[in-house]
Amino acid sequence: MVSGWVLFAVAFVLSYTWGVLGISIGYHRGLSHRSFKLPLLIEYFFVLGGYLVFEGGPIFWVASHRLHHRYSDRPGDPHSPNDGAWHAFLGWMSKPVVIISEDQYKVICPDLFKDPLYLFLHAGGGGRDGFLCLAINVVFRLALLALLGPFFFAGNILGSIGAFIAPLLVNSICHMPKYGYQTYKTSDLSQNCWLVALASFGEGWHNNHHQFPQSARHGLKPIELDFSWAVLLTLKTLGLARDIRLPKDKASSSLPPEKTLDREELKESAALSKR
Repeated sequence: MVSGWVLFAVAFVLSYTWGVLGISIGYHRGLSHRSFKLPLLIEYFFVLGGYLVFEGGPIFWVASHRLHHRYSDRPGDPHSPNDGAWHAFLGWMSKPVVIISEDQYKVICPDLFKDPLYLFLHAGGGGRDGFLCLAINVVFRLALLALLGPFFFAGNILGSIGAFIAPLLVNSICHMPKYGYQTYKTSDLSQNCWLVALASFGEGWHNNHHQFPQSARHGLKPIELDFSWAVLLTLKTLGLARDIRLPKDKASSSLPPEKTLDREELKESAALSKR
């Protein structure tokens, strides 16, 4: 019989790994930047990993991130440390300074509105997507508790909390110059931070990412470990990942030009507030 602590350890490792890869490969490099293409069911597998660590609906997440690149560390950025360290870490979710209307979601994420699953998880917006995410996460964990017991349940909870925190560290610490370094002189405060990179499976090479936002690879030097990139290479070897984008001589925008929102459009529809 497997001991309770073994179940705890297995649950923790599986939950943390699936959650962080879900955010990195699913929500971020996959949906937000379209850095590669995966078969739809495999894409859903990674996205579900991010969803089940309380990251919210894909449309909410991707829209926020695309605006972050569009207005990085300037008015219009949903989570810049310029509005405070706590705001960049978690406060931007509860007391946003940037409010995205439903019309703007459709402009920023037209690709995601074409997918029935992502549209369902959006739940019509207006905050209902957050309540739906919370409800699904609670039901999922009650099922784990009933089927696999309290040790597996506890391991999942702790692993999921860790995975939830990882991208919040990227939003905050990786935009604070005192905690990292810049390989590229970008127009924002993005930093490379090795500790965050380890915790987030390569997302902490954030200055590299801001220089080359559509690159599927974030760790660009041999010493810049990027576990998510290793997973993508494995998927490519298996014939499951294709059209992988890598750094070019000049960084490109993370949004197609016809799909961006300029600052006046955002102001007119009250997307910027309290700034």
